[in-house]
Amino acid sequence: MKNSFHGWAFTVVLGAILCGCIHQSETVYHNPERAKVEFENEKAARIFCETLSKFPASGGRHESNTTVEIPVVFEHHREVVEGENVAFNEAVRQCDTNQDGKITEMEANIFAETREHRGK
Repeated sequence: MKNSFHGWAFTVVLGAILCGCIHQSETVYHNPERAKVEFENEKAARIFCETLSKFPASGGRHESNTTVEIPVVFEHHREVVEGENVAFNEAVRQCDTNQDGKITEMEANIFAETREHRGK
């Protein structure tokens, strides 16, 4: 009886020692290349840049977290962080309404008014 208890205890301790947990954690920084854009004139560039600095993004910076777990055996955590270029590219896409790669003064004014109304 004593031997079976020791054998069982040894098996439990050995199992606890050998029972590991696979843990993986990663952070991915998503910061694509800045969109190439031209401005009609200096005033259009100034309006765009001032508006972007006052109202950086409509929803703020975006982070995405994903966690997958199987208790005691496996855990995986992934976090995706978006960089400043994501917000800049989105602002260019919104401002350049005809998508010709050139922001006019009128487009910049409309962009500024739209962001100002969203910011309130």
